[in-house]
Amino acid sequence: MDGPAASPAGARVLTRLASSGSSLVTTRYQHRTLVRESRGEYAWDCSGMVSWILARDARSALRGLGRARPVARSYVQAIERAPTHRGSRGFRRLAHLPEARPGDLFAWRRPLDWGPGATGHVGFLLSRPEPVPEWPNAFIFRAADATSFGHQDDTRPDGSGGGYGEGTLLVTTDGAGNATGYGWYGRHSDWIVSTSVVFGRLE
Repeated sequence: MDGPAASPAGARVLTRLASSGSSLVTTRYQHRTLVRESRGEYAWDCSGMVSWILARDARSALRGLGRARPVARSYVQAIERAPTHRGSRGFRRLAHLPEARPGDLFAWRRPLDWGPGATGHVGFLLSRPEPVPEWPNAFIFRAADATSFGHQDDTRPDGSGGGYGEGTLLVTTDGAGNATGYGWYGRHSDWIVSTSVVFGRLE
């Protein structure tokens, strides 16, 4: 972890992530959440993972989503409607990317020109965003998420089928701290996917 969380709920999330990572025996990416903590089994997709953690460590945020089975788009919407000066329904929106801290959430919608399928992506920050000198107005951070394939310096082995893991993401900004796109493979990304990326704090 890179520094403390900025809220008590964020700190609980980081503790949960550390516990899940240390107990992990098997993991896989699937749309039905199936967790057996005592066996170290974690099977889920990105929104399933985040919802499972919030149900244990930030229940007000999960209730604030207003959905029985939130998807990535649900998290984007909840963060977008949250104020920046206080928490509401469990979330506070971060106005600028550099404000993000470990334990905060990131989320984005599926770009409009992509075909049907996933609604976007959501996960937790494990580190503060750091500028990328060779990539103007871009930042990298360590993330915890559930995916079918990993990021830069990922804990999921290639060809493993995905699931829970930690890796490095890159996010571009407009120069004023507003996130405008992401590079899935961090510094190793060959292209940037243009879509608004939002950051939220659990309150």
